[in-house]
Amino acid sequence: MRQIVLSGGWQLKQRDPTRDLSDDSGAAEGWIPAVVPGTVHQDLIAAGLLPDPFDGLNERAAQWVGEVDWLYRCDFEVPPGEAAGETAVLCFDGLDTFATVWLNGAEILSGDNMFVPRRVEVTRLLHSGRNQLILLFESALRRGRAREAEGGALPLWNGDSSRLYVRKAQYHYGWDWGPALLTAGPWRAVRLEYFSARIADLHCPVGVAADLQSATLPVSVDIELGGDVARDAAETARRLDELTVRLELFDPDGAVVAAAALPASGGRVTTELAVHAPRLWWPNGHGDRPFYRLVAELQRTGTILERQEVRLGMRRLRLVQAPLEHEPGTTFMFEINNVPIFCGGANWIPADSFTPRIAPERYRALCVQAAAANMVMLRVWGGGIYEHEAFYEACDELGLLVWQDFMFACGIYPAPGWFRDSVRAEAEAQVRRLRHHPSLVLWCGNNEDYQIAGATGRYDTNLTPEENADRFPARLIYERLLPDVCATLDPTRPYWPGSPYGGHDGSDQTVGDRHTWDIWHGRVAPYQEYAAYHGRFVSEFGMQAFPDRATIEAFAPPAERYPQSRTLDHHNKATDGPRRLAVYLNDNVRVPADLDGYIYATQLVQAEALTSAIRAWRRRWGGPGRYQTAGALVWQLNDCWPVISWAMIDYYLRAKPAVYAVRRALAPLAPGLARTSDGVDLWAVNGTASAVAVEIELRTWTLGGDMVALEKLSASLPPVGTTELGQFGFDPGASLIFDARLLLDGQVVARASLWPEPLKYLTLPDPVILLDLVSSEELRIRAARPAKGVVLAAGDGVAWSDNYLDLMPGDEQVIRAPGLGERPVSLRWLGMEG
Repeated sequence: MRQIVLSGGWQLKQRDPTRDLSDDSGAAEGWIPAVVPGTVHQDLIAAGLLPDPFDGLNERAAQWVGEVDWLYRCDFEVPPGEAAGETAVLCFDGLDTFATVWLNGAEILSGDNMFVPRRVEVTRLLHSGRNQLILLFESALRRGRAREAEGGALPLWNGDSSRLYVRKAQYHYGWDWGPALLTAGPWRAVRLEYFSARIADLHCPVGVAADLQSATLPVSVDIELGGDVARDAAETARRLDELTVRLELFDPDGAVVAAAALPASGGRVTTELAVHAPRLWWPNGHGDRPFYRLVAELQRTGTILERQEVRLGMRRLRLVQAPLEHEPGTTFMFEINNVPIFCGGANWIPADSFTPRIAPERYRALCVQAAAANMVMLRVWGGGIYEHEAFYEACDELGLLVWQDFMFACGIYPAPGWFRDSVRAEAEAQVRRLRHHPSLVLWCGNNEDYQIAGATGRYDTNLTPEENADRFPARLIYERLLPDVCATLDPTRPYWPGSPYGGHDGSDQTVGDRHTWDIWHGRVAPYQEYAAYHGRFVSEFGMQAFPDRATIEAFAPPAERYPQSRTLDHHNKATDGPRRLAVYLNDNVRVPADLDGYIYATQLVQAEALTSAIRAWRRRWGGPGRYQTAGALVWQLNDCWPVISWAMIDYYLRAKPAVYAVRRALAPLAPGLARTSDGVDLWAVNGTASAVAVEIELRTWTLGGDMVALEKLSASLPPVGTTELGQFGFDPGASLIFDARLLLDGQVVARASLWPEPLKYLTLPDPVILLDLVSSEELRIRAARPAKGVVLAAGDGVAWSDNYLDLMPGDEQVIRAPGLGERPVSLRWLGMEG
């Protein structure tokens, strides 16, 4: 099997509705160069015909692009005699979205789902010499509104309501963190394949035994013959009898540990391979990630016709929903290789509004930052896309478990037959594509669709999906179609109907997963109350913050670089976003008027809020029978454009201080502190699989730096759980700081502090911070008095081992800083003058 990627020679023009299609596509004028894979917006920007919609208020000037139709054209050469006797297939890996394709004047396909790859046999349509492809992309907005006019408007949150009728990335219609940029174009590769026989599908679901001592690998290989042959049953059987499939399984060291050679009679080969004492794949922070390789060769009389390879991770996966000892309901806990995993992590959105320009390096850079922050899970949110292979490969290698939503979000979707057929094709294609990744641990039906159904009175748990279909039609998708696809094509992974899901509404704290938006949305509760808004698995929660100043300077003109400017408000897409952000600032810190001060204040509040949540919920990771909360996923990890949002890492990959706060809160060993009415509770989390003997110090400080109490204790922390270490009294009327240090073999390995709140009432003396540069990649920092939220900055390219520090007297901290070199380091902390 050979393939030619059609990546060159593409042109683009706006469709002229006054002209006949053949005249319009054949016209010499109006064309501009196009990049494929790509989008109309990218080519218009490159040609100077569209101002960058990320800059200033330019998004408004880009709306027309999604309201009109577009033509792509590509001329390509086929040499005389090319692939004689073989079948030719044009492969379109992704067409966004209402697309019609012609080859040499003949219509070969029409599609309306950007998530369904298409293959079209074109053997008889190809010419020796010049060939031409024409692609018409109709306005998704116009086509979607026409469908909506016929089917009726349905409730939704975010974007134009017609999006519910269109199988397109829903965030393209605008979201509360992203712009409305309705893209169109061949967003994934266009390829020409030649073959006489090929491997159509290679599947190998790994099963690891309960005792972890063996693994079984049931392998299936589906063979496709060329179109001419496939039309003759007798010839098909004869040609299949000539074929052999050779399988080899290589261990992580490259040695062959299992092999088979099987006839391809019938067009499907099945066998089972076995591995004794498999080397196990573990999540981030829990062990190594060795990979096995399964290689399949399709051969005819010793000649290799095609070779495919999949990378496999051996791991045992369970989603445990079991009763708890002291609380109602059941757990929602992921277990890998018989070890319960607290899934601290974040929600992932597409890393650009224009997805074709997300390079593999960008995917990896974001995943590396997530793994470095001690995250274990990323949730691919349902309003985006099924991500590029580069994302899942990075998660495999870094040990980031993937919760994979199907692409439905925040709406009451229709479910007529044609829509369900399209969704089935989409789901089957994506499950087949992604099911071999060990990082993928859950298929989930949607994002917040049960929640909006409940909020609008459309969801009745006493009714079957069929009985409820008139009010909540997509239950037929989430509870019938999608679980059927997953059970058929990927039975080794759990399926979950939606997020949140469980109980009678999305706020149930005793079963399933929960989105905790009582803070920020809802009643705009104080972030200090996160402990009360727990759940069995909190799959969304978050707090907004401004991005780095350099990011703001990239989109805001100089005159608009101040808080509450028109441009900055435009780059906050949340409903009442600036107002809600102001509430949390006003409640917690002294509100600065300057941009740098405002950036710091919002980032401090975000970091404190996320610390408060994770610390409180991880405390509930109590141990066997008491895993009351088993996950906390921050909304959100990343951005799709430069924006003020809930992201911890901005569009330009600049980490906000919250990344470092989350890193400490999710550390394998972490102390925790919480105020009570007359004291302070102290606990410690051991996220490792072994008991650990530690020393703990609890120090109490005045704001001026006097130590007024010191408690020392020893503890043996049981594995994978939390140990309560007691309550310590103090004068509730005093402004005291509590500082816990956890020591292992005499070395401080983790810290936590608890400051009087609200912070705005504190008048802090100069902490007298001293910074010593030990080398070009390491520094030491200490303070004479307590310092809150110390941020180190030296521009882009520095990989801080820690940042956003709380410093206490006599506790020097060593910070590694690869990339620092000779650059000067600036500091900022709470209460800093000037």
